[in-house]
Amino acid sequence: MKAWGKIQAKHFFSFRLTSEAVTPIIGSLLMLLILVVLASIIAISFSNIAEEGKSSQPLMAKISLESCEGGLPKTGKGQDATFENNTIMLIHKGGSSLPLDNISIKISGYGKSYRPALEPGIKGYLTGNISLLYLDLIPHGKNPAYYPVNNKATLEDGLWNVGEKLVLCGQDSAVGATKSSVKVSVDGDYNTSDNYGFKVGSEVTLKVIDTKRSNVIAEQRVIVKHAEG
Repeated sequence: MKAWGKIQAKHFFSFRLTSEAVTPIIGSLLMLLILVVLASIIAISFSNIAEEGKSSQPLMAKISLESCEGGLPKTGKGQDATFENNTIMLIHKGGSSLPLDNISIKISGYGKSYRPALEPGIKGYLTGNISLLYLDLIPHGKNPAYYPVNNKATLEDGLWNVGEKLVLCGQDSAVGATKSSVKVSVDGDYNTSDNYGFKVGSEVTLKVIDTKRSNVIAEQRVIVKHAEG
């Protein structure tokens, strides 16, 4: 019995010593696991903060207004021009790539827009101070015969990148059943066909706007030249 008691005591103390040795190891592993989890949470938090900070930064780009050609559509005596002849060419010279769906362009100057006929067979025009807004720069809501054709390379990836040009045309407004994303008013009157032409020799002001952040990226003024051809 004494021998059996010694064996039991021996096993008891062996088990106790083993448990005492394992406990600190388990504790260390748990602490290490907690530290890894905390480090992952902190890393994800900092990554999200960095992404939010990056997305909130204003877009910066150098936009050059290379040319503005046009003329008022002829009604009797005057300049022989059409809305299609009115073009504005912009070139991205440097800075951020601009997402087309978040960029709008606002243009103002003296010109003319076509008013839908109030009576069959009677054409009408509005002449005065034009306020023109491209709600965005994507092809949707614009005349497929002009805007997408003139800007094919720029529209491919949804971004206006450095070196790419953007051509605006007086007939960019959508026609037919499609809702236009080009809006035109003349002296505050929005009853127009959303086409536009600017008087030769007058000054046009153009702003490129980051609509997501309500930030003006570029603003330029130019004198309208007579369209060639």
